[in-house]
Amino acid sequence: MATRIADRVFNGKKDIYSVLDNFLPAGTIVFDADASSLRSFRVSGKEDIAEDGWRIFPEVVVGFRDDSGVLDSISFLVRYRFIAATYHVDSAHAQLFVRLYIIPWDLAGSRGELRERDEDTVSKGCKYLKKLFYRIRRDPSLWEGCAASSSSGSYFVNQTADNRTLLDIYNALPSPSSPPVEGEIPGLRTRLYQYQRRSVGTMMARETNTGTIEHPLYVPIQGVDGKVFFMQPATMEIVSERPRVSAVRGGILCEELGTGKTVIILSLILATLDELAAPEEGILEERNPLTPLAFRRFQTAAVISERAKLSGYTGRKVQGDGVFPSLVDIILHKCRVAPKGIPLRDPEEQERLERHNLWKPLMANVPYYLHSPDPPDSYGRRARQSNGSGPKVMYMTSATLVIVPDNLLRQWANEILKHCTDMLRVLLVDDKRELPDAPALATYYDSRFSRESRKKDLESLFVRNICRCELFTRCRCSRHKDVSPLLQVRWKRLVVDEGHNTAEKRTNYAIFTKLLSVERRWIVTGTPTTNLLGLNFGSGSELQYPEDEDELAGQIDGQRVWHPDERHDLRKLGNMLTDFLKMMPFASESDPKAFATLVSNPLFSPTGPYPWDLDVLVQVMSSVMVRHRIEDVESEVSLALLNHKTVLLDMDPFAVKTYNLIQATIAVNAVDSERKDLDYLFHPRNAAHLQELVSNISHVMFWHVVDSGLDERLRNAQRSLENLRSRNGSSDDFELIKQSIAHLRSAIDDPVWIALQSHYHIFHRVDKLPSMVYDAWSPFGELARSASPVPLLPPNALIELRQSVTERPLSNVAKIVDLGKAFLEREQAYKEVLRLREQGKKKSTRDRHLSDSHKPPDSLDAAKRASAKEKKAEMQREMEAALARLTAAFSGEEAPTPNNDASQRTVASAMLRLSPVAGVRIRNSTSTKLDYILNEVLTYGSEEKFLIFSESPATLSFIAEAFDLCRIKYLSFSGQRDREERQQMITTFETSELYRVLLLELKYGARGLNLVSASRVIFCEPVYKADVESQAIKRVHRIGQTRKVVHVTTLAIRSTFEEVMVARSKALRENRQEFAKAATDDRTIREFLEHPTFLPVPTAERLVDLDVPLFDIPPPPSAPSRAQQVQVEVSAATPDQTSKADASSEPPRKKQKRVAFAD
Repeated sequence: MATRIADRVFNGKKDIYSVLDNFLPAGTIVFDADASSLRSFRVSGKEDIAEDGWRIFPEVVVGFRDDSGVLDSISFLVRYRFIAATYHVDSAHAQLFVRLYIIPWDLAGSRGELRERDEDTVSKGCKYLKKLFYRIRRDPSLWEGCAASSSSGSYFVNQTADNRTLLDIYNALPSPSSPPVEGEIPGLRTRLYQYQRRSVGTMMARETNTGTIEHPLYVPIQGVDGKVFFMQPATMEIVSERPRVSAVRGGILCEELGTGKTVIILSLILATLDELAAPEEGILEERNPLTPLAFRRFQTAAVISERAKLSGYTGRKVQGDGVFPSLVDIILHKCRVAPKGIPLRDPEEQERLERHNLWKPLMANVPYYLHSPDPPDSYGRRARQSNGSGPKVMYMTSATLVIVPDNLLRQWANEILKHCTDMLRVLLVDDKRELPDAPALATYYDSRFSRESRKKDLESLFVRNICRCELFTRCRCSRHKDVSPLLQVRWKRLVVDEGHNTAEKRTNYAIFTKLLSVERRWIVTGTPTTNLLGLNFGSGSELQYPEDEDELAGQIDGQRVWHPDERHDLRKLGNMLTDFLKMMPFASESDPKAFATLVSNPLFSPTGPYPWDLDVLVQVMSSVMVRHRIEDVESEVSLALLNHKTVLLDMDPFAVKTYNLIQATIAVNAVDSERKDLDYLFHPRNAAHLQELVSNISHVMFWHVVDSGLDERLRNAQRSLENLRSRNGSSDDFELIKQSIAHLRSAIDDPVWIALQSHYHIFHRVDKLPSMVYDAWSPFGELARSASPVPLLPPNALIELRQSVTERPLSNVAKIVDLGKAFLEREQAYKEVLRLREQGKKKSTRDRHLSDSHKPPDSLDAAKRASAKEKKAEMQREMEAALARLTAAFSGEEAPTPNNDASQRTVASAMLRLSPVAGVRIRNSTSTKLDYILNEVLTYGSEEKFLIFSESPATLSFIAEAFDLCRIKYLSFSGQRDREERQQMITTFETSELYRVLLLELKYGARGLNLVSASRVIFCEPVYKADVESQAIKRVHRIGQTRKVVHVTTLAIRSTFEEVMVARSKALRENRQEFAKAATDDRTIREFLEHPTFLPVPTAERLVDLDVPLFDIPPPPSAPSRAQQVQVEVSAATPDQTSKADASSEPPRKKQKRVAFAD
């Protein structure tokens, strides 16, 4: 079939070789052969001479021995007209020279018939062409039938292995080449860097390109004479002219993290503020812009044709209101459908229009177009509903719809206030605010930030009647109950911040954004997919990791083989291009898997991709991504130096016992299961249990309690030892179980460790605390108290002690002891209430009465709620004060300053010095990580702010308790806070000097936030995923950071899997690719976990030696005044002496009350 088609095209074999100039002269292949083979080959084609003077290559090779099979491939390709070939025999050197010409599929006069070859022939032909291209040499001497001009002549295909990863390609994408936007952008306060201007200029150029671009799936191939054809590698289609495809009016803004993507988007919005979105193109109808005035009064052909659309649905002729349009009507129409260049935003122009009573009619004359239902088909829903449905009204706007994550809503509002003047009209939308009607959305706002996805009944928009309400009056004809107003507007632009989420196709959010009518679409993200991120911008030498010589797996004969996990990144990228950006040909309904077929699949060949497969990926990414190379940004911007270090710590002796207990549990499981089948923890089907175990180990390395099953663990270990003896186990297993038993007994026999397991707090060692006070305030029993060499108290007890003594500064030891006993009673009652709640029993009236009888009125539960409420109120006050300062800064006014009176604090401090517990000092805790964090914050917190990240909410709670104890002001950003509170929190932290630390749960705080007021970052545990860690660091290491150095510290415990994870993560980053989806999937980390090791109790001096006063008492003045001396004397006197002193010295009434209060 294929041969007959080709013969029709060329009118026989000889005609092919008379038009060789229309083909691509690819090059030459040389074969060495003996004389008999050459003679038989020459005889078979002795009379067929081609246009180039050489003999025509036979369609069937006979008598020539070729073990490589290349000649047979050439014969097949010649026979089915993929190529033309001629040959020349050099008898003197016993060589056969074969010239190869590539026949383009778009050959003039072929009428497309070369594309009609059957599927099997094309598949086989593609395979042979790929094989052949690696043998063809583009050497002019060989083309002339002479010896090669050099031994290293160029080949038709580059022979060098291309081992670029997806990350390498991403980081090497060419910087934008479009001219930068020039001059001042109206409404923009901020002065842009030149690279930001180039990004804005590039985005504007892409948005205004309504034509076509060169097809990114075709790569150039060059012949021996310099002629260039174009090839689509996945299908091996070769054409003489490069096809073109519709341009994407948008793309992916993926500038490096921290380089000002938000201000780039705001600049784009402002630079195109008055450009109105055009009607969506229709297949069978022309859609003309209308206004209410035009629809009723104009008699132009365009308006009449739009009225005719309604006539066809209503069965009657739709006419205007019979009023001839005035010049004012025409101007009002023109100003709304073509607003570009008209100074309607000028306050003076607006005032002038208001004086002439034209401003209100102008705003009410909202432009729109009529969108008729899609053409009916035989099976679709539109076929069933098209009868009787009219066109829907789509309101045209020049506004941009910006969709942001919940936690970034307030930050975007702050960025607008910072970068833009009030020329930009913004509607901030959240769940509590109802959207305005569609005409108001299309008219009164330039940018809106929204969240709405449930109202999407588009069918109800197709109606027969258009609003005929009185002109310039407010009506609700546009309101539809089950349709969001967002779906009734033809948006100029849709921007999705942190737009990597658009890669998920099945979410309500993704479905809703597909329904929106949008002219231009942009994704904004620093990491388009998990492993696409830059790590070098502004990092200096601190992030240059050592090479790992073992990272050679995944390469065959020098060519890198793409790992299957990289397909996940490409799938996400393909979803963005296909479903969100609607990039052709990937968005074609005829081939929904086009991206996988034409781009992704060729990269995952078992022997590695061909160089042109990578070239296609580069061209596709370049056609939609706007991103500067790091060196181009660094030539203009100097970020702070990034000092990133890992601190290895030894665990506290109590934590070591907990760690070894869990290691013993792993060891017993390994030996009992004989490391096989489902009983083995590391069996592939136990992934969830393994992940839970690793999480527990990670918690132990900060702090964790094991509050149950201790005796059972010991019995299991002893039973495992007996089983080993019965089955004659290995000596290594015997030793492992013996060590496990020893460590289990070491923990169980320690009364202090046992006592710690009953309280979910990190305890602190305490100095200078009277023994009677310690016994009264300690939750430990007498055995644990006596066994502990130093007093150990939890933060809540120390905080309560401080508060109680501060309120009663002259309390003696006996009084403080009573306060401690009352505190422990409240604690015990609270625990009992929690226990009953967790049991979930339906209590009887008597049970509830008993529970309430043990619960004091001011229970700890109420105290905690009151504390949280107080913290929230404090944050609210601080945020309001910060916003007042920010507003004053922009308006040039002086911000109000608080008036603090320190007189009462001076008196209280003087009395506190006399307390028997005034000298109490807080020392090291049972968590070495917590000690390090406290030391860092106490050392640098007065000058710099901190971000502290952890994957565990429990870890952040421990830190929060310790901060409360040490009087460190902090905010906690986690999923437990509601959206509004999280938004307020970011604004408060950025603008307030009160709060020095922001605690962030990693999955909520690593992306999108701008936190440049902080300059120090601490990770409580190593972060395996490079993109997550980099995103978290970029919250502070970005444009706007005023510190010269940003300090980043990762805490890890020595000789544990955390240390292995740090080393492994560095090696993977140096290799520029991460393969495992989770740390437990990584071979190196998993092997370490599979072989449990026990830690010795550390004996070396601890890295941090905390010494913090429990009470904040300033040092006494060196020379106290007479009034101060009297005050101290009165405070120290006995009750009788106090009466005498009062009678003799007669102090002011105010002072008398204070002395009485101390009692």
